[in-house]
Amino acid sequence: MRRFTLLSAGLFLGALSASCSSISSTGTDQPIPTTCPEGQVCETIPGNGTDPYNIPPSGGMVSVGTSSSPYTPTSPGSTGVKENGGAIVLDSANFGKGLGTFVWVANSADGTESKVDAATGLEVARYCTGPGCKQDPSRSTVSLLGDVAVTNRANYYGYAFPDRASVVKIAGDKTRCVDRNGNGQIDTFEGAGAVPAKYMWPVGQKDSPDECVLWHTPLTKDRNGNTTAYPGTLPRAASFDSTLSPEGIPSAQLYVGLYETQEVVRIDSATGQILKQFFVGVRPYGFVTDKDGKLWIQGSGTLASVDVKNGDTVKTHGGDGCMYGITADARGFIYTANSNCVSRYNPKTGIRDTLTLSGARFLRGLTLDDKYNLWIAEHYTGMYHVDASAAPPAVAGATTMVMKKHINALPAPQAYLGVGLDINGTPWVVNEANAEVWKVNPTDYSFVRTAVGTNPYTYSDITGSALRYAGARFGLYRHIFKSDCAPRKTTWTKVSYNVDTPVGTTVEVSARGAGTLLEIEKTPFGTTTTIPPAPVGPITPSINEGVDNTYLQVQFKLTADDPTKTPAVKDLVGNYTCG
Repeated sequence: MRRFTLLSAGLFLGALSASCSSISSTGTDQPIPTTCPEGQVCETIPGNGTDPYNIPPSGGMVSVGTSSSPYTPTSPGSTGVKENGGAIVLDSANFGKGLGTFVWVANSADGTESKVDAATGLEVARYCTGPGCKQDPSRSTVSLLGDVAVTNRANYYGYAFPDRASVVKIAGDKTRCVDRNGNGQIDTFEGAGAVPAKYMWPVGQKDSPDECVLWHTPLTKDRNGNTTAYPGTLPRAASFDSTLSPEGIPSAQLYVGLYETQEVVRIDSATGQILKQFFVGVRPYGFVTDKDGKLWIQGSGTLASVDVKNGDTVKTHGGDGCMYGITADARGFIYTANSNCVSRYNPKTGIRDTLTLSGARFLRGLTLDDKYNLWIAEHYTGMYHVDASAAPPAVAGATTMVMKKHINALPAPQAYLGVGLDINGTPWVVNEANAEVWKVNPTDYSFVRTAVGTNPYTYSDITGSALRYAGARFGLYRHIFKSDCAPRKTTWTKVSYNVDTPVGTTVEVSARGAGTLLEIEKTPFGTTTTIPPAPVGPITPSINEGVDNTYLQVQFKLTADDPTKTPAVKDLVGNYTCG
């Protein structure tokens, strides 16, 4: 545990040309009101109400973080945190709570994507995944915001069109759809069954007529800009990242694996712009992101990893006969399954333990919940439930995984592929042959089914559960200070705080300054201090001191690689001088 004990100086403003002040915040961020508080002159912010930070020039300390003025974890820009005992901590219980609201199924032969409401079991929307609606969609991965990205293979079910290889992003919530035609409403298909003619995506048209389809990025060229011959690049694997960007954006990047060219493509998830395309030396068939943000690849029998935080370093980890689907758990272990076995890999020791499942012939997609229940699709018979909660063995040749149930009562014809968990931890399995997705009760293994499109050939994270359960828990807290120097210049000299970082947790601190709240939202954050390895102590805000910095926004990113732990931030104080 690391702790910095705050020493706060006494402050005053007098008749001097320069003065020193400190604003303490253990901390309060008042929600931006819609009306100006009585007796105050407020700065109007279009679309955001008024300025609650307009304090009178009292010349003293504005004290917050007391019992009557605690932290406000819902302050603008904050997410995934709560107040506990006078400190900001991770809200692990509600992490990714919005994920699993929908189940996303790619209907490969139809060229569409189905959106199924996990609560009602009803298909509530269907979308074309590219111009012409015949692009052979497959892997579907859900971001931390609940949006889905779908890779178009453009090679199967009679659609051998490698020039249509691509990836498309669809909004999971209508509030994130875009009114492209400016008619004051969101034009989107909300219903079950075939896509209506109004929303069919014409060949040659850049944007979809459905305004919840956000962008479409062709993936027909290799990293050198060469268009590849048939079968083309063959996009297969896909995963959003499991972290926050430095700006506090969840799942800011999307990764797509090109099977034929053995490449990974990094994409800006907001715009669809390709940021980088690089060679990995294996054929990406499946992706998962672990608790450290590392990308893991099931490379057609070879396990590989990409250290995306450290120059995209690629490392191979061998393989075995249990490699088809891939997932990870919150402890950082990587799971794959194929044939009649499931394998668990410990990256720290390099040891694999393997469980053979009686009656299995062709294991495919798999996923885990937060209690380490492992759910595996078996092509011919249905599903397997495996208890993977016990720690893996310290030596090779044994396993602590235990089979709980072979769920072999699901109806024929049986062609079970991908698996995802909804918001309640209930497994859903895709059945290609029946053109359905099945909801399986984890207690008694009964099931209900929902019809989708033809040949739903879907793997990857179809609900977002892999990001929620396997990724690191994180949260973001932002607090805005305002000085009382105006009309004189403000110089923010120091930000002090009290931080606890149990083993396996970190806190990243950064700041930005501006003259108005409107400007501060446009200003990038300065240098980030990460604790550990950096020592706990005050930071000097890395902001542009040549402009008016009446406002200072301090950002704390809290991360824990164990859902039972959390860092803590308290005793936040901003120090400044006027002159």
